[in-house]
Amino acid sequence: MGETGRARLEAELARHYAAQRDEVAPETTDALVAAMVAEDARIRRVQSRRMGTARFVASQVRYIPAWTWAAQAALVALMCVLAYAAGDAGSTRVCIGILSAVCVLVGVPAVHASKLHRVVELEYACAHDTASVLVARLIVLGCSSALAVALMVGATAPAVEASAFDVALWACPPYFLSCAGSLMVLRKASPAAAPALCVALAVACSVALMALASTVPDLYAHASLASWAVAAAAALAWLAREVAMTMRTAREGLDAFSPHLARTYN
Repeated sequence: MGETGRARLEAELARHYAAQRDEVAPETTDALVAAMVAEDARIRRVQSRRMGTARFVASQVRYIPAWTWAAQAALVALMCVLAYAAGDAGSTRVCIGILSAVCVLVGVPAVHASKLHRVVELEYACAHDTASVLVARLIVLGCSSALAVALMVGATAPAVEASAFDVALWACPPYFLSCAGSLMVLRKASPAAAPALCVALAVACSVALMALASTVPDLYAHASLASWAVAAAAALAWLAREVAMTMRTAREGLDAFSPHLARTYN
């Protein structure tokens, strides 16, 4: 088409759309403009209310199953009963380590719910992606489980006539080991096998603690606090490493974070 033909076509199109515009009633045009202005205002309000990091973390509380909070409260109540009902202070000291490790287990299903329910790919497409959801849930569940352990420590300390610091040193190594081991399992194991492996890890930790308590009579003596502090520091270092590894894996995408799910779609 030459320049003359193109100019003639443009002129015809201009006359066509101008005629259509003239045929539309002014009331219709005004209503359309008002609707567009209202929609623009709505979008601006939504954007202004877009939640920040703190609000997003707080919003994850409602997505944690109610039984998780109930289970943590039950563990605290059980520790209180054992602390004041048990006649043997030695068994009470072992119990707080075991229940501290078990306290981590109740949060495992909520932490890897994305993998378990196979919605990881969907979350990666959201504004708050899989890594953000994982961080938020780790913060929420980490705070709640740490609070549960702190309450158990507060209940146990007067019952065994020890300082809260001493009891906290007894509780922290099993707690940190259970946290770190669970994150490692959730990162490496398949979604179906992860919960059972986390339970096995907590059981192994509890059995090891009971074996140590039976073979080392001075395990909970005041002179052994330095050993507990070293164990807690080592377990905390492992936990920090597992948190960093888990977050790095989540940021690498579906193939790294959920390879079992990724293979399903390939």
